[in-house]
Amino acid sequence: MKGTTTRVRRLLLALLISVLLAAPATATPPRASLSALDLIALEIAYTTILARYYKPVEPVALLRGARGGVVAYLASRGIAHAQLPEQPSRADRYAAENAIARDVALSVARYGTRIRTVDLVRRAIAGELGALHDPYSVLFEPRQYHAFVGFLDGRATAGIGAELDVDPQSHVVRVVDVFPGAPAADTGLAPGDTIVALDGRAPGATAADVAAALRGAPGTVVHVAFERDGVRHEPLAIVRRAIAPPDVTGRIVRPAVGLVRIRSCGAQAPSQLAKVLDALRASGARAFVLDLRNDGGGYRDAAIALASRFVHGTIVTTQERSGPPRRFPALAAPAFDAPLAVLVDRDTASAAEIIAAAVQDAHAGTLIGTRTFGKGLVQETYPLPDGGAIKLTTARYVTAGGRDIEGVGVAPDIVVAPSADEHPGLPGADPPLDRALALLGDALRAGTNAPPPTF
Repeated sequence: MKGTTTRVRRLLLALLISVLLAAPATATPPRASLSALDLIALEIAYTTILARYYKPVEPVALLRGARGGVVAYLASRGIAHAQLPEQPSRADRYAAENAIARDVALSVARYGTRIRTVDLVRRAIAGELGALHDPYSVLFEPRQYHAFVGFLDGRATAGIGAELDVDPQSHVVRVVDVFPGAPAADTGLAPGDTIVALDGRAPGATAADVAAALRGAPGTVVHVAFERDGVRHEPLAIVRRAIAPPDVTGRIVRPAVGLVRIRSCGAQAPSQLAKVLDALRASGARAFVLDLRNDGGGYRDAAIALASRFVHGTIVTTQERSGPPRRFPALAAPAFDAPLAVLVDRDTASAAEIIAAAVQDAHAGTLIGTRTFGKGLVQETYPLPDGGAIKLTTARYVTAGGRDIEGVGVAPDIVVAPSADEHPGLPGADPPLDRALALLGDALRAGTNAPPPTF
């Protein structure tokens, strides 16, 4: 930090001189001003991208990206032809960094009455990240970063504690899961129920409509009318409560078969998985379906801990821009000695793919469904002084078997495409789940703990 402070002081002095020389003598004093924290944010972003991005980066490319972000922001504020110095065609790391700070400082000096400095700095940083042409390397503004961390860390939101599926054609709203201890479970709503009305009105045609109708202030009531097995029931008066949606849930779906759903590889997921497996075993489960569909990933370390419940040996290997590969072995966990089927689809991504590939490479279970998303890159977040952060790709990863899945995905052992009227998690209306249940049923009847055969 001492080195950063010294550099910022020197940079401030140099910028002050350049601004005084460039600004018109009759210029109106700007209301906006550039602070040391603004320069620190620019330095953190620039130096982090140069040092940690998983591919080599040319400093002049970041300079061009930042300039593009600055010009675009100024144009959005009605400044169509910003007066900025000509950009060099070549620049080393220090010259490029100084030029970025200069562009920001001169923009503040010349147009300070028409801009917000914090927005200008953010657009410059976003421009640098955009120059990478990497959809996973992005700028989080403070509110976005708060929401991102809250999602992965299981931050509570007000609702009834249920996961719903909305059919895009018929708009039928079906309960996929209810969270243990949540208001929906306490009042008797169950997986497979069909929601026919919320507070006497149609629930909505989209997932967003339904979510908006169900959410509300803690302590308020929503009346949920539903059908079960074709029979309409009296509406349930469900009191909304602050709920932290669990990353992992489980239930018995067939005699001796437990369904484990991992929605996200968040910070609490490993401990939740341990409790779910113990509870299902106590309820008589001797075979398991692991549902990773629509799991967009999460923390790498959480994925390693989750996979360690099913796999021994190497889980994943990462490779940064420099240095040797880093192998991540399975963590110590109780031996898993039950037949296992894993459901995957095109929305199984990132950390969830680490789990699926580890199971497949270890022959610890059978993957069923469709090819996964194909995200074989690792991101890390770096906080910024304003409360935001940059999310940056820092490494590639390969599976335990040496497969690079970036842009390719993980192919299932058994391909089962979803049906148009599929209802995830509902036996008889979920083809991948039905195929998994059939395989596990065969394994149980054969009296084996080995993974079910693939055919």
